Amino acid sequence: MVKYSPEEVEKALYKPSTYGPDVDLGLYTSDSVKTAEISGRDEIPIEARKAGERFGINVDLAMYIQVDESALYRSLERTLGKYGVKIMPTRLALEKSDLGREVSWRLIDPRSDKYTASAYLHGGEVGYFIYVPRGVRVPIPIYTCLAITSNRRIQYAHNIVFVDEGAEAHVVTGCAVPHGVREGVHIGISEFYVSRNARLTFTMMHAWAEGMHIRPRTAVRVEEGGEYVSYYIIYSPVASLQTYPRVELSTGAKAYLVSIIAGSSNGIYDQGSAAILQGKNSSAEVVSRAVASGYSEIYARGSIEAFEAESKGHIECLGLLISENALISSIPVITSRKPGAILTHEAAIGMIAEKEIQYLMSKGFTEDEAKSVLVRGFMSIEVPGIPLTVKREVERLLDRITRSAFG
Repeated sequence: MVKYSPEEVEKALYKPSTYGPDVDLGLYTSDSVKTAEISGRDEIPIEARKAGERFGINVDLAMYIQVDESALYRSLERTLGKYGVKIMPTRLALEKSDLGREVSWRLIDPRSDKYTASAYLHGGEVGYFIYVPRGVRVPIPIYTCLAITSNRRIQYAHNIVFVDEGAEAHVVTGCAVPHGVREGVHIGISEFYVSRNARLTFTMMHAWAEGMHIRPRTAVRVEEGGEYVSYYIIYSPVASLQTYPRVELSTGAKAYLVSIIAGSSNGIYDQGSAAILQGKNSSAEVVSRAVASGYSEIYARGSIEAFEAESKGHIECLGLLISENALISSIPVITSRKPGAILTHEAAIGMIAEKEIQYLMSKGFTEDEAKSVLVRGFMSIEVPGIPLTVKREVERLLDRITRSAFG
């Protein structure tokens, strides 16, 4: 674990993020940290089940469940344990695992802003630690679930995933609040390590509430020949979301980063992905779809920076306004520091074409049904390597998004 002096980190408690609205963290409280191993479904809190219903994950399948600051994890003997996978709260990994101690806080500097600093000083190192052994290809998704169950709380999570050389894993995380919870802050620190010739797919689904401020901080390192695929979906109202994951790619490494943002109400959604092409023949694709309704504001960022020749990158930012009062700003950035790198981008923002609506209405659809069909098609992105079970969950979630947008 990289050590920082408390005095250094405390200075950052007053450092706002470069992007997104500033949040006064002093207005919120957090629980004391607890951890417990569970074995049966009756040990899962009802609030976690209710939160899981909002993004479509069966919490009974989750290997790690965090309710506020209480971390619950399952015995793996009959499931993932036979593959040698290890899952535990991060604070236990820091006590029991040399690897956990070695990689913790290596990709993210807690002095980056007030949110990382607060998590480092006050978070209690709860969150999940997942290790996939060398050469192991885990055939089933690894589910995790995080829920905030009362108002005006901060929930911290420090997640670490390490996929060893030649291994493969699919991690699915759902974050939500049950109905009735309207205000709070979620600060999630995630450090993902994809070793040589390994592969990690990560699907994240968020379902929050109008008074929630969401501040994920994610960094990924992909070693030679490795591959990282990320699929991020947020469809609920929020007060604000700000996140800008960074992925570093070594020689021959690949990344495919997809974001689907369905903005609503008065929410401010500032979401992006940054890829750093550090090795030859590395490549990255950053794809986003933004649908803005109500009075929402969406800032869709994408950045690719190339440091080596024979590297490739592409950014695609597409936005769809379905309200006259909403806003979408697409902000792609490509930077080449070496001759021979090939970087491209495209960005477009529009509204649903009237002629397409009229065509579908001529086939018997109502106007709202026609709009729903068109928005649903706009949000569909084929993501390589996502397990079929996860694809079905994502499809159901996208169906729910379009139903909520048009009734």
